[in-house]
Amino acid sequence: MKMLKTNAMIGVATAALSLSPLAGMAADVQAAVASIMPQQQTKSMHVRGIVRDAQGEPLIGVSVVPSDDQKQGVITNMDGQYDIVVKGNTTLRFSYVGFATQTVKVVPGGKFDIKLVEDNDMMDEVVVVGYGTMKKSDLTGSTTSLRNEAITSVMAANPIESLQGKSSGVAVFTNNQPGEAPTLRIRGSASINAGTDPLYVVDGFALTDGNMNDINPADIESMEILKDASATAIYGSRGANGVVMITTKKGSKGKHNITAHANLGVQMRSRLIETISGQEFIDYINKANVAQGGTAPFPNGYNGPFYDWQKGLINSSALTQDYGVTLDGMSGETRYMFSAGYYDQDGLLDPQGYEKFTAHTNLDHKFNKWFSLGANMQFTSSRQNIMTDPVTNDVFRSGWPTDLPKNDDGSWNIIQHGEVFNPFADMAATSDNIKNLRFIGNFYAQVDFSKHFNYKLNIGYDTKTTNQYRFLGSQTAKGIQSNSTTGSGLHKWARQESRLMDNILTYSNQWGDHRMSLTGVYSWQDYKYRYSQMSGNFSNDALGAWNFASADQASIKVASDIYSNKLISWTARGTYAYKDRYMLTATIRFDGSSRFGSDSKWGTFPSVGLAWRASEEDFLKGNKVITDLKIRGSYGVTGNQEIGNYQSLAQLASAPGDANYSDGVNSVVGFYEKVGNSKLKWESTNQFDAGFDLTLFDRVYLNFDYYNRQTKDLLYTVPIPSTSGYSSVLSNVGKVSNHGIELTASADVYKDKDWKVTIGGNFTYNTNKIKKLYDGADRITVYDGTASTGLARVLEVGQPVNGVYAYHSLGIIRTQEQLDEYLTKMPGLKGLVGIGSEMYEDLNDDGRLSIDDTKCIGSVEPKYFYGVNLGVQYKDFKLQVYGQGAWKYASMAGAEDYYNNGSKWSIGYQNTGNYSMWVDNSIKNQLGIPSKDGYHDMFDPVTNPNGCAPSAGAKGVVLSDRTNADWSYFILKNIQMSYDFTKLIKTDYIKSLVFNVNFQNFVTSANHTGYNPENGDVSNPYGKTIMFGVNIKF
Repeated sequence: MKMLKTNAMIGVATAALSLSPLAGMAADVQAAVASIMPQQQTKSMHVRGIVRDAQGEPLIGVSVVPSDDQKQGVITNMDGQYDIVVKGNTTLRFSYVGFATQTVKVVPGGKFDIKLVEDNDMMDEVVVVGYGTMKKSDLTGSTTSLRNEAITSVMAANPIESLQGKSSGVAVFTNNQPGEAPTLRIRGSASINAGTDPLYVVDGFALTDGNMNDINPADIESMEILKDASATAIYGSRGANGVVMITTKKGSKGKHNITAHANLGVQMRSRLIETISGQEFIDYINKANVAQGGTAPFPNGYNGPFYDWQKGLINSSALTQDYGVTLDGMSGETRYMFSAGYYDQDGLLDPQGYEKFTAHTNLDHKFNKWFSLGANMQFTSSRQNIMTDPVTNDVFRSGWPTDLPKNDDGSWNIIQHGEVFNPFADMAATSDNIKNLRFIGNFYAQVDFSKHFNYKLNIGYDTKTTNQYRFLGSQTAKGIQSNSTTGSGLHKWARQESRLMDNILTYSNQWGDHRMSLTGVYSWQDYKYRYSQMSGNFSNDALGAWNFASADQASIKVASDIYSNKLISWTARGTYAYKDRYMLTATIRFDGSSRFGSDSKWGTFPSVGLAWRASEEDFLKGNKVITDLKIRGSYGVTGNQEIGNYQSLAQLASAPGDANYSDGVNSVVGFYEKVGNSKLKWESTNQFDAGFDLTLFDRVYLNFDYYNRQTKDLLYTVPIPSTSGYSSVLSNVGKVSNHGIELTASADVYKDKDWKVTIGGNFTYNTNKIKKLYDGADRITVYDGTASTGLARVLEVGQPVNGVYAYHSLGIIRTQEQLDEYLTKMPGLKGLVGIGSEMYEDLNDDGRLSIDDTKCIGSVEPKYFYGVNLGVQYKDFKLQVYGQGAWKYASMAGAEDYYNNGSKWSIGYQNTGNYSMWVDNSIKNQLGIPSKDGYHDMFDPVTNPNGCAPSAGAKGVVLSDRTNADWSYFILKNIQMSYDFTKLIKTDYIKSLVFNVNFQNFVTSANHTGYNPENGDVSNPYGKTIMFGVNIKF
């Protein structure tokens, strides 16, 4: 009766309020009553349980909140346990950063164990950009993000290798030599003489040395590749070639973990060039020598043993090891992470190998609500054993299968079919290694003035010391042949140092439908490089090159250098988002560099990006087909300051060659003056980008970009009138265009509680053209190799900046009539070609072949490249497959190595020489050991009248579009299988245990010969690897 009276009184009061000016309070009163009345009727329940992640590991700090009383929530303890009293007929909400929120209805029973799964959308929600982070949904620029799992899926010393095939617009060219860093190009090359490598930023530190061998892939949390100007303009004069942002791991909040991994693998030789042997070789070498006017070396045949120099020289297998341990967690307000790693790769050639030790630490401590400090430090010690002079290439011209490595008495057999040859002797007499010691330290202090406004100071220091020791003893093949007792050696020491300071102010706020951030940066960075080198001849092989006092004093040569540069920058960025539909990003950067001329010290680099998330509009909200759609566009200006040091200043340079002055008794070093250019400045790139990110059915994901990069003020040495007293001056004169499309697609093909199948791929098309040279010039010859190998480097308006130039093949001369007709047009070739030689087009009809008859047969950078991937998961078993390929590009394999090595033309090569191609095509009349495919393609009027290659010993043949154009390849980079044994472990000490096996480079395909399927390099053997690994967390 009392309850009825109370209800009646409340009903009257509520009715009165609803008729009064305070009518708005009526609903509040009713809600309050509704929340009070059940308490008088519903019994409380005691609920407890454990919250774990997908691997069964307890989660600490999970929020557990009842839906009817959010003030009564609790969090899980160190063991993931929770204990809460709730009222009946309610639900519990379990939430944790990085995991999908889960809601569970409370029913009688009292115990609920929960498993939270990672929310991939949330994990990808925040990405690293220059001087901060952004929500992925707010990005207006073109970026690619890779997480640790994708990075470590490829077992490699350098994390950049993991990018191959996983990002559109990103081309990775690998070098087979252990410890050699790959080459990375983002959206093509846009420079003739300046640098073309991207900028690498590790934990906010912009590195001047971008060799990522010094970073342990296991320490990396994520890599972001910034591709368009909206993303890269924040780095101004260093952003034109793209930016790679690397973020290392930090300590886990609320956890204490010990993680260890061990990988042991075997690298096996792969892609050996199958050469002819036995009677085929005897027939070929006899026929080829006679064709060139010589005598047959085996007129009576050969009955002795045959030896395979490739298989003898290249080991069948070599070990690769990778070990690491990481301690991370959080104690109070301190987050910590420490790791140590060891990597060791034996070479398939005995002298080669790579070994490194790494140590990394990240520390963050929050002193109070407004002040925090942190540091991350990287230490690397490495040793790379190399062969400066490659030995595998010579096998194809000098390693006759009729010769053996050793004589009967066990001494080295010194072979001479042209050049002196015995690679085993050369390797035994060579000691060549490079030792690196690197420290990267980055320290910060942050002051939070409020929840929206903070200041951060970054101070970084990067130093790397390199020591190279090389000694070639007297008992090399040439030394033995000449009875030499003298070896040669050198020591080289180099140190590079970089210091950095960033002052960063950040304001961010969100109110209603608006979200914005403002960032202002003042920074400076300097760089200093020093090196010294001493070389000489030594008469005692046992002592090597360690005691220069005992060296031949007349042979000692000394060299040294020192240079430095500085960069000062002011940067501002603003972002704005309205209703998560309309996004704006604007940046501007002012760079002042010591490298620029006195009249052009400062550069301005602005950008703007816009995005429209159309899926948030009313006409698409709730659409079951188009579940997410963002359309974006950007425009900006970036620069390239990698123009070298002191290039704007007048310089004294030592004269080339033997240009010393002499009075007949004394000699004085000669110098000449190089003219300066006070207007010299950065190369500038204007880039437009338009694209979209589309999700269909919540399971198909598409990303598309169109870009147009126009680079102007390219550096080139321009001839000037001799009346000026100088021959040339370095100037900003040229223009280059890159434009293309990028497409990335992936799909969740099937998914249920046990199965998950995903497929994906990416495709890139890029075309590169020179738009302008200097003074109206349309074509400039950089290197003319037509008289030797046939390959030339030419800069021509309308053609790629890294184009390969060669003759156009008109086919093989098969009859006397064809020969007579060809010589009628080309009388200058009489006596230099014959039946079985190759014909080339005379483009200018002047009756002779010259550089003017060459044309661009393609760029060394592929016009099309792609990646494919497959992921299959069944319960605790996972399969990941990655593949990568390219087509429509030219190669400069076979070009003269002494000119091209180290140039932008030789991407991924240790040595561009390729004697296998020379022998297969009789280049420079080279005889040797042909490949089986090459031999079977050789024209012979009797045995092979339809052969498509020059005959054995043919004269006047050079590399052309027949041999070096339209190359393509595909590599199945990685097949990884893993099994998670965590659920089978009955112990609290092991949180997770995963075993995996990797198959790397097991499937390759290329339409050309050569060890490396990408570029045909034969200076280092190519390997396929099987790797067994275990990852365990305590």
